[in-house]
Amino acid sequence: MSSRRPRRSRADERLAKERRKGLLQFGLAGTVIIAVGAFYFSAISGQRSLDSVTLCPDDPSSVTVLLVDVTDPMNRPQQQDFLNQLARLKNSIPRYGQLSVMRVDSTGTNLLAPVITRCSPGTAQDTDEIKGNPAKIQRQWESGFSEPLDRAFAGLVRANGATVSPIMESVQSVALTEFQKAGRDGIAKRLVIASDLLQNTDAISFYAGVPASDAFLGSDAFRRVRTDLRGVDVELWQLQRLDASTTQPRALSALWEAAIDEQGGEIERLYNVSG
Repeated sequence: MSSRRPRRSRADERLAKERRKGLLQFGLAGTVIIAVGAFYFSAISGQRSLDSVTLCPDDPSSVTVLLVDVTDPMNRPQQQDFLNQLARLKNSIPRYGQLSVMRVDSTGTNLLAPVITRCSPGTAQDTDEIKGNPAKIQRQWESGFSEPLDRAFAGLVRANGATVSPIMESVQSVALTEFQKAGRDGIAKRLVIASDLLQNTDAISFYAGVPASDAFLGSDAFRRVRTDLRGVDVELWQLQRLDASTTQPRALSALWEAAIDEQGGEIERLYNVSG
């Protein structure tokens, strides 16, 4: 004699249905909580702890150095074009990227120290109302990054009146103190040299004439100032002199291009400042 399963009462079926519905709702709620938590963690983890003055994180996303050598006074067109280029450079720094400004100087006793170092905290375009506070980030960019740099830039157009121009020694110093720091392998590096490019020291002087590239690159004097610029993109902003036709021939910038290449750097831009 076969046995039959007892039919479930409507009350039992309703209870089972409510249980399934409750489990489904619980599962959906758990999924939402996990998704919200993951989104919040992603937003928080994308923000970095920044220095209160420089706004730099421990590991900047890129490093740019502006090396300035203003020996002679600039005329008004040169000043304006130079300031235009500085604004362009400032605005090109990515979020968490570092910009350091240095002046060409002797490195006989000490290596160069920055005039100013700042990192971009990002702008309002780098976040939204859900992940962050665009207005706050924009204020931080303006007051902590842009305005201090603009004040420093204003002083760069003034001639320093120096009798020597150790440009190559200064490049060597920048490479050692900024580009070759531990932990900076693999990040973007850029060197911008704003100068008349007329190296002038006891050991190396281009005032008497531009030497042939092969002879210069093989000299003991160059070996003492050379450095490692591998992985560094280089821009040369050439400031024109009144006697540029005789002191700044095409061979001068060509020699610099050869010297940068010999040290492993990559010339990205050669710009003649107007005026």
